[in-house]
Amino acid sequence: MPENTSFAFVANLVNINCDMPFKIIEDCYFQKANPIQIDQIKKYLQYSGYFPNYSRYNSYPYEFVYIETINTLNNKSVQGEPLDPENWKYYVIKFSGNNSKISDLSLTANLTEVELEFGLQFLYFEELKNFGIQKQPTHTFNYFHEMNSGLPSTESIDSVTLQDIGSVYQNYQQLDKIKYSDIKKAIDKLQELKHLPHNSEFKILGLFTIIEFLITHKPIDKEDSIIRQVTNKINLLSNRFINKLEYSKFFINTPESTVWKKLYAYRSNIAHGGQPDFAKELLVLKDDFTAKKFLKLVVKMLLRHSLIEPQLYTDLKEC
Repeated sequence: MPENTSFAFVANLVNINCDMPFKIIEDCYFQKANPIQIDQIKKYLQYSGYFPNYSRYNSYPYEFVYIETINTLNNKSVQGEPLDPENWKYYVIKFSGNNSKISDLSLTANLTEVELEFGLQFLYFEELKNFGIQKQPTHTFNYFHEMNSGLPSTESIDSVTLQDIGSVYQNYQQLDKIKYSDIKKAIDKLQELKHLPHNSEFKILGLFTIIEFLITHKPIDKEDSIIRQVTNKINLLSNRFINKLEYSKFFINTPESTVWKKLYAYRSNIAHGGQPDFAKELLVLKDDFTAKKFLKLVVKMLLRHSLIEPQLYTDLKEC
């Protein structure tokens, strides 16, 4: 008989390659949702309005496998095939006590390769024999809207993925959040970007803001420009990252200084209401997706490393 317990719904569509339940941190276990949990999730989704096309049938993306097909005219289409209930992709984090650990896990999962989305938290109250729901309506809506607007992407999760989330969480817990309040604030700012629609250009400005907030100071003169500070300091820090920042994976045969000049030209375009020209001026950046993906990776790597060497970032801002 499945137990009633508090849990966070993992909104990502995932394929799992590890034994479950998997202990991420103390009292927090990643596992397949049991019938009670699935019932709670589906009740909420049915009336939330997040999935209007599915709600009519009381079914959701977690109950399908998606196959991309190509017809004789070379046009692509997506076909969803229903899964048997035992293969549904509803996963949760089961936890004990209040949801403070889940809130911190949500922050630290943003810094890992697979960003687990804990948009809905179901808190079980023993005295009421019932669940209460804690949610973040804006960014949960944005996440589900993105999933509902195209081919839902499926991410792979294994024990290494989950261990990594737990490791970053432990580093975050050890951070002196008063002494290094700027690092805490930068991590919060990354979470706040989820309140923006997934295709908003303002996300680009937000990523630049986090980078500059972490490692730059107000320029003293022309030789001390923000672009020069960012280029030099990130190259310095990259040598200390666990994994070196590889520009060539995004921008082939392009000097690092050129990449940042073009990224700041892109930023200026957005900030002043212009139309980025990836065919000419911003050719080396390829497209919006590549530029955004690179900037997001830079932010993640900086924030992860700042948890390990926080004093370095305090000192670096003054240089």
